[in-house]
Amino acid sequence: MKRLILVVVLAASAWASWWFWSAQTVKGDIEAWFNAREADGWVASYSDLAVRGFPNRLDVTISDIALANPNTNALWEADFIQIFALTYKRDHKIVIFPEVQTVTAAGKTYEITSDGLRASLVFTDEGIIDRLNAEADVLNWHGVAIANAKAALLRQDEKLYQFGFVADSIARAEGKLTPLAEGRVDNTQINTVITFDKDWTASALQDGRPQPEHIDVSLMSYKLAVLDLDLAGDLTIAPTGRASGKLTLRAVNWQSALEQARLDQHLPGSITEKLVQGLSIVAGLKGRTDTLDLPLTLQNGQMSLGLIPLGPAPLFQMP
Repeated sequence: MKRLILVVVLAASAWASWWFWSAQTVKGDIEAWFNAREADGWVASYSDLAVRGFPNRLDVTISDIALANPNTNALWEADFIQIFALTYKRDHKIVIFPEVQTVTAAGKTYEITSDGLRASLVFTDEGIIDRLNAEADVLNWHGVAIANAKAALLRQDEKLYQFGFVADSIARAEGKLTPLAEGRVDNTQINTVITFDKDWTASALQDGRPQPEHIDVSLMSYKLAVLDLDLAGDLTIAPTGRASGKLTLRAVNWQSALEQARLDQHLPGSITEKLVQGLSIVAGLKGRTDTLDLPLTLQNGQMSLGLIPLGPAPLFQMP
């Protein structure tokens, strides 16, 4: 019995020593990272760094954190950030964000508020992100509110990642997201495969984010009032962030959407009638008058829907 007690005491002491050594190692690594960023000219500060979670976890809390990259002049500030990991599974981390964060860029400060914003990251032995999952019950940024959002990034091969996103609704607090709806889209789904110029790693924050080179859009859909919209196709991204390629836009119940826009006085009746007449001919060529299939083309920095110019194409660049 005494021998058994001795074994238990020794085992407990060894595990405690291992945990405290691991905690000090993690704390030292974080302190070294902040010191290295300051040496590189960053703003990199915090008021407190604590590691808790004995005996099985390493729970890191960094308080009053501020990070600013001199190459982008972007500043991120938060009251805290928490990073959780099991002592025996340190390649899997859970990141918890506060309810309020601020980002300052191009002389403007944006407040990000959220409820339940958290992320799960799994790394390979080489420090490459193997998969990332993020979710938030509510996420508000720059006047746009997203409800029940979930995003996932899964590494399929070298520099090749599958990206998915779903949200119950996306709404603008003031103004409209589109002339056809009162500032809200529902049931948003995105499923793509993206080729980046390099793998996503733990050092992406200081070494620069991987940039997309090719995007295969297998599904991008959302519901806008009575209108169902789907997008699919391929895009090639230049180093400047400009995309070229063609997507197919499918609109279901487009006639009802135009009629609702007319009733809501978002479109004049004369324009609505001409649009219905013209688009009915296009839809009839496909055999279904309630469904439109139109090419969305991105070329030379411009975007067009069929023969209709839409203006400058968006930039596909990670900030």
